[in-house]
Amino acid sequence: MKSFPVIKPIDKKIFKIEFKDPYLKPAVIETEEQFKELIQNLIANKRQEEAKELTQQWINLKKEHFKLNYHGKFLNLGVKTAIMGIINITPDSFSDGGEDYKDINKILKKVEFMLENGADIIDVGGESTRPGATPISADEEIERVIPVIQAIRKNLGDRFLLSVDTYKSTVADIAVSEGADIINDISGMTFDDKMADVVAKHDCHIVINHIKGTPQTWQTQEIYYDDVVYEIIEFFKNQISFGISRGIKPDRFIIDPGIGFGKKVEHNVEIIKRLDEFKILGLPILIGISRKSFLNIILKNLLNRPDTLPKERLPATLGATAYAVLKGAHIVRVHDVKETAEFLTILDTIRGYKIE
Repeated sequence: MKSFPVIKPIDKKIFKIEFKDPYLKPAVIETEEQFKELIQNLIANKRQEEAKELTQQWINLKKEHFKLNYHGKFLNLGVKTAIMGIINITPDSFSDGGEDYKDINKILKKVEFMLENGADIIDVGGESTRPGATPISADEEIERVIPVIQAIRKNLGDRFLLSVDTYKSTVADIAVSEGADIINDISGMTFDDKMADVVAKHDCHIVINHIKGTPQTWQTQEIYYDDVVYEIIEFFKNQISFGISRGIKPDRFIIDPGIGFGKKVEHNVEIIKRLDEFKILGLPILIGISRKSFLNIILKNLLNRPDTLPKERLPATLGATAYAVLKGAHIVRVHDVKETAEFLTILDTIRGYKIE
């Protein structure tokens, strides 16, 4: 039995409503008048909580524009798809670990290239979260990440948003103090509940990423979802409520369904296909598809070809990204910023955005 009712978009004008009570048939809504009538019937039958929940979801579904803002920096979402460029300060990331990760000058050149070629946000991470990765201490992560954040702000200025990819509250606290605007927590504040206090303290943005298990258990645990999208929505609702209870403002949250974070290939595909269902939460949607292993598995199985290396997965990444954007993604987290920016410029223009 569902713990809350949900509105599922069928297309832009038709919605399916599923109720908490499994014995109630789903309703198909095509007009505002039909929705109002449904809400009135729920209230008349003393189902006020469901009426309230569905009304909020209906309002959220209509939201198209959001704004990220921190310390005088602004990013409007919905005008065009925003790009988050990935900077891994790690020797063992699945895609680009070990590539001069200790060379500050080379890192700065990479960040500068991303900014010049379409990145709106730079995401700096110091710990690999690939399957089977060995965790590192907070002290080691601080040694990797903080000098990079300091150097980025000192040399490249304050005109763009900077994100720190960490699930440790101590790392996040220092990173925001040194210039980060967003905390990108792969655990959605489940690995370290003090993360909520850090976000509230700084009043910064936080990415709530869905995860099942840990990077250390993904290769051995059995991964199962009854309904992967519904379970992730429930996770988001719980973590957002938790964060608000600790002092985080509602407009500080960004949600990421966590492609590859404790999901099989079919779960990742299902999430992308149904990404528009996350709109009921009324928050910006971030998605990270870039170079993920599920793309390799699909290509290998359907095209009968050998494994593709992470750096060879750009065409597959762009194909999945296009579908995600058309389904409502506001921010895409990528390695290949220049190519993605060109691709999204055409996609956004065709789907109706104005060239600015």
